[in-house]
Amino acid sequence: MQENLDTLLGEEEKGPNKEERVLGAICYAPFGCFAPLLMQKQSEFLSFHTKQGGIIFGVFFILNIIPLPGIFGILFLVYLGLAGFAGWKAFNGEMYSYEFINALIEKFKK
Repeated sequence: MQENLDTLLGEEEKGPNKEERVLGAICYAPFGCFAPLLMQKQSEFLSFHTKQGGIIFGVFFILNIIPLPGIFGILFLVYLGLAGFAGWKAFNGEMYSYEFINALIEKFKK
């Protein structure tokens, strides 16, 4: 049924192709945000997920450098939840964004 839907819709209307969706989901794995860059893939969809995945992992990485006993497990679960949900959305071809990440991006643009 999906193949019939794909043939009825034009290439422009379909959104990201399967390769872009998989790479978008990989962006949320630790250091996965470098995959589209290393493969030299460029699109608005991948750029969005590369930035968001990099910020999520970067914040997790920086917070784990600070030696706070017992907090690693909690941070890891939060990271897993945020990255897993956003990765699933990327795999489904959606551009879901977290508000706190948008706030960070706007803060650094100034």
